[in-house]
Amino acid sequence: MSTYVRTAEAAEMLGVSKATLYSYVSRGRLVRTTAPDGRTSLFARDHVEQLATKSRRATPGPRPSIDVQIDSTVTALGEGELRFRGHDVVDLVASHSFEDIAELLWSEDTGPQEIATDTTWAPAERSDLDACGQFDASQLPAISRMAMASYVLDSLHPDENPAAAARRTLSVVPALLGSSRKTGSFALRLAGAWRRRPEPQFVAAIDTALGLLADHGLATSTIAVRIAASVRTTPYVAFAAGFAAIQGALHGSASAEAHEFLAACANRSPTIVIREHRAARRHIPGFGHKIYRGTDPRFHPMLDMVEPLDSSGDRMEVVYETLAEVGRTMPHPPNVDLALGALSWIADLDPHVPLFAIARTAGWAAHFSEEMEEAPVRFRGISRTPAPSRNL
Repeated sequence: MSTYVRTAEAAEMLGVSKATLYSYVSRGRLVRTTAPDGRTSLFARDHVEQLATKSRRATPGPRPSIDVQIDSTVTALGEGELRFRGHDVVDLVASHSFEDIAELLWSEDTGPQEIATDTTWAPAERSDLDACGQFDASQLPAISRMAMASYVLDSLHPDENPAAAARRTLSVVPALLGSSRKTGSFALRLAGAWRRRPEPQFVAAIDTALGLLADHGLATSTIAVRIAASVRTTPYVAFAAGFAAIQGALHGSASAEAHEFLAACANRSPTIVIREHRAARRHIPGFGHKIYRGTDPRFHPMLDMVEPLDSSGDRMEVVYETLAEVGRTMPHPPNVDLALGALSWIADLDPHVPLFAIARTAGWAAHFSEEMEEAPVRFRGISRTPAPSRNL
């Protein structure tokens, strides 16, 4: 003989509200019986328990996740602020080279560090260049060549620490991209890949871009590097994992989209292009940021270095008109991708110039070192196997 429970107890057993309980009744999932007083609703306990059991089985498990707390002292991000090892990035790029900033990132002490001045990295060794020079630029994108070079360098120098591996990886990049320069700063050697005789303003803009982009906390490619480090790969192999992640269309291509957006604005006017983007509900490239609600702190230092590259001022006028039009119609402030897209567009570089990936190599080495201090194999996702389908 069934025992009965009242509305409140039945709802508690099912873990639902009274309104939901009565919706079960209306849909025939539960039968309501009226007590002898003609007012009180009663429900058979065994029926309620059966429904509760079915509901628990139907409840989805936890969403897949990587349940790991990642603590880092490399970079601090805040509202309108970005710091490397405690130093404001805007101040850093104003007075220090990319090499100096990279060496600061590779310092393993947790407190603010003294900043090296006028650091000069040795040029790539001939044997490294010969080994990495086999990749045909016409057949492989630049970042793919950099990833393959990482594996080659790993086979030649398997025991190098992260900082040494980053210096060596970066040392071969200019030649890998077509530069014949063997002396001077890293930015000068790299600029030689796009200019036979790079003007000082162009070199300075490249150096600033590298410094600003050297790290940005736990971005997707940085997590990929840390996951590789957690299973104790070598730094070179971890860099290859970073290059693979950064090639994703949703990670490393934002500045290329900004470049093409600015070119479209120049051809058809910012007002028309922005109106079409909004009508189609498309994202406006180079505007808005997941971390910074205001203007990305890297934007103005980068754009200030781009302006001298436009001798006529025509293209910078398009940039400013675009900024004004977006500012007039939308709440999203500009980010560094717009400034980087302006650099490649105004300097007539390929939209997919790999400055972002080159710069981020510095941050990856710093994060690799940190990860090696953690317990190995600490990244583990939670997966849910779906119930087998029923044959009807």
